[in-house]
Amino acid sequence: MLKTISLLCMLFVFTGTKRDTTKPVEATEVTINMLPANPIIEHDQYGQYLNFDISIKNTGTHTLDLAAIEMSVVDASVKTVVKKTINSNGQSPGIKMLGNTIIKPGATISIFNPFYTLTPDIRITFLRYQFFFNYADSPQQLEKNRHRLSMDVDVSVEKIITPRLYIPKNNFTLPLKGKLLVWDGHDFYSHHRRFPVGLPEKEEKGITANSNRYACDLVNIDDKGNMYQNDPFKKENWYTFGKPVFAPAGGIVVEAQNGVPDNEFNGKSIKSPNIPADADPLGMGNHVIIDHGNGEVSVLLHLEKGSVLVRNGEMVKPGQKIGTIGFSGDAIFPHLHYTVMSGPKEQVSEGIPCYFNDFKLYRGSVYFPVKKGRVDSGDIIESMK
Repeated sequence: MLKTISLLCMLFVFTGTKRDTTKPVEATEVTINMLPANPIIEHDQYGQYLNFDISIKNTGTHTLDLAAIEMSVVDASVKTVVKKTINSNGQSPGIKMLGNTIIKPGATISIFNPFYTLTPDIRITFLRYQFFFNYADSPQQLEKNRHRLSMDVDVSVEKIITPRLYIPKNNFTLPLKGKLLVWDGHDFYSHHRRFPVGLPEKEEKGITANSNRYACDLVNIDDKGNMYQNDPFKKENWYTFGKPVFAPAGGIVVEAQNGVPDNEFNGKSIKSPNIPADADPLGMGNHVIIDHGNGEVSVLLHLEKGSVLVRNGEMVKPGQKIGTIGFSGDAIFPHLHYTVMSGPKEQVSEGIPCYFNDFKLYRGSVYFPVKKGRVDSGDIIESMK
């Protein structure tokens, strides 16, 4: 037990042709990092959810082809609970859903944890990830790899991580009233989740974390689930446009922007305002950032120009109106982008889960009252406050 736990967060590389090689050698060909290093695990009555990135850097001299990833859940008795794999087997191999799997010497790829859901009965002490690579220095070698058995690999790397359960420290309510659609949340297919941190080009821009890892885009809908009426290429036809936005919890405003012009539709495309590059460098548009204390900071984006009612340093109360929804910043239609992060700076603060209090979760013509719970892509919800 103690020997196994001592391996946590250490990296080993195995070279050879069999996956059961047991003698670790110096990690000279691949460097793998989990981002964040100790990922958060969410859970509800339906499952457990792991949302993190995997950065893989080729530090060797061979071009590498990521052939397989295995993940084992290990319990407190150091027994394997479940083992899952994604590999290059078959005519349409699952490993290809991760995107680019060819890594040239000196290059880095960023992928997303493919084993993102576990059943609620599984007890986790730690997770063992194994990465298997084949050399791919030529088209002929790459073609040969397609016909290799799954046990036959050139390099394997093991990474052991301990996920942590996050318990929110503040009570949050939905920042909008009325019936809402979570147009995009943080499930495996969400664009909020698919932000490739760990790449050199991101680090060069000072981006070291995904502050939107648990973000959601909220839109008002009618009883039929429509987000707009008539022509969708008029911002005023979106039910969300102009709706009031409320502070989800009390705290201090640490940043407020109120002067970015709203986008306009130009036919079936978006016409962005002509503003200096430094006026809205991150595409946040008009926005409010509220520090609730205890390492929880709310970010509310894409507000309407001139609608923001709070200023830097101002204390806000839970449910206080702070502005209205607009069409500013990097938005493809009027909506409220909401996320909670661990600090006040978006580029270096990690996103953290937010669980809302007192809302209705609709399932067709019926709804279930939720005292406190998570929301995700596709949910139809409404505040009871």
